[in-house]
Amino acid sequence: MKLTAPLYLLRHGETAWNLERRMQGSKDSALTARGRAQAAAMGRALAAELAREPGPTLFLRSPLGRACETALIVGRELCLDPAEWRDDPRLAELRYGDWEGSTWAEIEAGHPDALASWRADPEGFCPPGGETHSDLRRRSAEALADIIASGTRTVVVSHGVSGAVMRGLNLGLDARAMFVLEKPQDAFFRLLDGRQERILAALETA
Repeated sequence: MKLTAPLYLLRHGETAWNLERRMQGSKDSALTARGRAQAAAMGRALAAELAREPGPTLFLRSPLGRACETALIVGRELCLDPAEWRDDPRLAELRYGDWEGSTWAEIEAGHPDALASWRADPEGFCPPGGETHSDLRRRSAEALADIIASGTRTVVVSHGVSGAVMRGLNLGLDARAMFVLEKPQDAFFRLLDGRQERILAALETA
């Protein structure tokens, strides 16, 4: 089945751990000032998109704090009642288990072959105590199937890897191709019928 109504897929804005290159997964860190500005910019760009074809819209988000904060900022730009957002745990980020809170440098100090092993087997590799890409793809596919079945335009605020997986499912990509998709925080994607369109969200300048 393919999307018959647009799905707008947004990643949360920049966080403190993004700046420090720490693995977040199921843990959280707050949006930076730049991250909040990115969220507002995505909200403005999304408002212009939705205004082109007024109609019913579903608003879904990951329940993790950074996605919820981003969704609320986006919603303010849409003049959206915060109660319109629905949390869906299937949209949460890939769980990195024992690696959460660590930088890549710290991970590689203890596991020198970690990144190479992950790249070699992006579908089956599992961080210690974490989740495989296959697990994430399974729950993402369930969420996408429900969105497709609704037949309703949908906005999703999620994460870098989980968002890339949902985009990859829409495009019909395998795990290796999903693994290398870009994960911007200054743009979002419009998915429809097996295609995607990248929409830039420009920051306001003084």
